[in-house]
Amino acid sequence: MSPEFIKAEMDLFAAQCKEVDIIITTALIPGKPAPKLITEEHISLLKPGSVVVDLAAESGGNCVYTKKDEMITHSGVKIIGYTDFPSRLGGQSSSLYANNITKFLSSMISKDNKYSVDLEDEVVSRSVITHKG
Repeated sequence: MSPEFIKAEMDLFAAQCKEVDIIITTALIPGKPAPKLITEEHISLLKPGSVVVDLAAESGGNCVYTKKDEMITHSGVKIIGYTDFPSRLGGQSSSLYANNITKFLSSMISKDNKYSVDLEDEVVSRSVITHKG
């Protein structure tokens, strides 16, 4: 990429860092170290309590502060460089899914504890496959 393109990209990242609370990076180039896209400047622009999740940590990370298989805090910003996310997220994913299903089914119980399909409810109506036959 041209130097002009890279500068425009970095300027866009800097502008976004002032507005967001979380950054998730994923940029990888097969067979090469991960490109450094989140610089010291970008980290300094993030609000304290912000989080960078660097999914490219296995190849060195997209953030200059990423440490493989560690979570660090730099200037109040958490930088997560774990490389084993699939094994860490199974229980969390199952719990979130179960919570969503429970809330969905609960929305189909009327105030008098009877099963009720409210076709005016946007989520319920879009989930109905058949109704009354």
